[in-house]
Amino acid sequence: MILLEEKKPKKKKKLPKEVVNIIRTTQRNNIELTHIADNKANVLLSLNALMITFLLPLVVANTQVILEEQLYIPLIILAATCFVTIYICTIVLKPSNLKNFRDNANKDGRFSPFFFGNFYRMEPQEFFTYIKKTASKPGNVRGHLAEDLYYVGRRLAHKMNYIRIAFTIFISGLFLSLASTGLILWLL
Repeated sequence: MILLEEKKPKKKKKLPKEVVNIIRTTQRNNIELTHIADNKANVLLSLNALMITFLLPLVVANTQVILEEQLYIPLIILAATCFVTIYICTIVLKPSNLKNFRDNANKDGRFSPFFFGNFYRMEPQEFFTYIKKTASKPGNVRGHLAEDLYYVGRRLAHKMNYIRIAFTIFISGLFLSLASTGLILWLL
């Protein structure tokens, strides 16, 4: 009599709990940092818009004095600074183009079902089938989570870089505007 070995069902590999916690914490941190970046851009945009709003009536009302005292140079510097800063902050706040996310899937045709930019155009049944298929393979889940984390981090880095540029332009423009005003008034 031959004893047949009983085959034990294979256990599905799960992500270790500490890996899942690290991914969740990192994703939460990136979302909070993105929120902070958006707030900084919003404050800078609002401040520059207010400066232009208050500056415009003053310039129009005092055009003769501005031309006589040659104060148009600092005003041009200040206006250019405000407009460039507003433009850069608008780039930071502008949502990403979601049109091409799913179209740029990996070479094997797989894309992350966890990022809304990839599934917002899918029909419900197509989404449920794809996520069921993807979630059944732990390696896929890990890969997609890592991929999503990477792209969120890259987007955050771009936002922070633009905000840094906007603040540098804003501070430099304010300084140049004040320095040129002081120089013009000192020379007169």
